Amino acid sequence: MPIPDPNIRLSNADREALVARLHAATEEGRLDLEEFAERSTRVYEAKTFADVERLLADLPEDDRALAVPKRPRAAANTPDLVLNPVHSQVKREGAWTVPARITTKQKHSGIKLDCREAVFTGDDVALDVDLTHSRLTLVLPRHASAVDDGVELLGGAVVNKCSRVTDGPTVHLTGTSRYGRVVVRYERRFLWWRY
Repeated sequence: MPIPDPNIRLSNADREALVARLHAATEEGRLDLEEFAERSTRVYEAKTFADVERLLADLPEDDRALAVPKRPRAAANTPDLVLNPVHSQVKREGAWTVPARITTKQKHSGIKLDCREAVFTGDDVALDVDLTHSRLTLVLPRHASAVDDGVELLGGAVVNKCSRVTDGPTVHLTGTSRYGRVVVRYERRFLWWRY
């Protein structure tokens, strides 16, 4: 996805989306009516993306994101995904299909599974890891979550930042990590970058 130039001018649709975000924060009690009125006025006066970024800086990420529609489901007969890299880097991103079962057997390697634009085959995904001096990064869409169902740690760590309950797909982590690291997270944001 191209990174917008901070000097690009805002459209009317951009302004309306920003005001909607501020309105949602006001309904949650994060902004009072005076702050909402002041920030909304500044949104309508803003000319570029750089002018509005600071108006959302003190709000949680969920308030800054537009509502994400539920993604369509892929066919249930999608084959399992098995990844066996050795001294390599593997990346899945964009529009790909997440099967019901993923197995990784990696040695001295890195795997990144970016599921933000992916289509899930069902509500539950089994992710069985076998890491040896490796790293696995799983980036989930906001409507998904992950549960550590028992990754055996022989050195290393499992960092799950997506453990909140959602109504979307759930990834169940199992397996073994030998001095490896599993990181499960949502999209990160910095100004107009999304990664």
